[in-house]
Amino acid sequence: MSKYTIGSLPLPSSSHILTHHLTPDPIQPSVYAFYQNLTSNPSAQRRSRILHPSSHFSYVVPLPLPFPYRITPPEGEQEVDKAELIEEWLSKHEPLEQVPLASGSGTGTLKKYTARNGARDQKRILLAVSATGIEDCLPHLDVGDAFDIIGPGSLSQPSTKKEEKDNAARQELIDVLSGHSVLMDIPSSAESEEKGYAPWSLRYSGHQFGTWAGQLGDGRAISLCEYLSGRPRFIY
Repeated sequence: MSKYTIGSLPLPSSSHILTHHLTPDPIQPSVYAFYQNLTSNPSAQRRSRILHPSSHFSYVVPLPLPFPYRITPPEGEQEVDKAELIEEWLSKHEPLEQVPLASGSGTGTLKKYTARNGARDQKRILLAVSATGIEDCLPHLDVGDAFDIIGPGSLSQPSTKKEEKDNAARQELIDVLSGHSVLMDIPSSAESEEKGYAPWSLRYSGHQFGTWAGQLGDGRAISLCEYLSGRPRFIY
């Protein structure tokens, strides 16, 4: 069985990608528009806001930084446009720089992005990996030496810690799951026939405090990528 690192897992065809069949957030109605927003208006996905009633989801990417964010004006500047400062600060921390995949060129359509100049660098620790989950849902996923590093389940801390060696597959898994790196397929232009792919989050729908809520926010879960499993043919 062929194995792929998480960045090289093949995407399902467009007919099987859920977001290609749902109504997107009109503020960023396409993957291309979303990527442009990351540069010019990143707060569109960082604010808790009400989505248009017709929309089902919005494109979003994780921001693995401690909250509240420490946004400080440049030293020596007295008059600062706070809104502009926030947009500029957020943009510097968005995944706008393409970096190589663990497998080199990769076999799929996804590319890997992270923030420039190490702006997203935080300590990243892999806590656990489910062998059963991988076997049932992602049998083609290459996790490298993740199981060796984690070791068997135990209620007590082992006395000796295994030495970690560089392993590209395991590190890419950690980087993507932690939000340090983001997998996307960005179309070349707004007119492109390719829809592309980016992480996304469903709009919250339900009654909240007696009224119908439809906001983007409240600690929403983010779908990082999609995979068509052959046993059986489910999307994960």
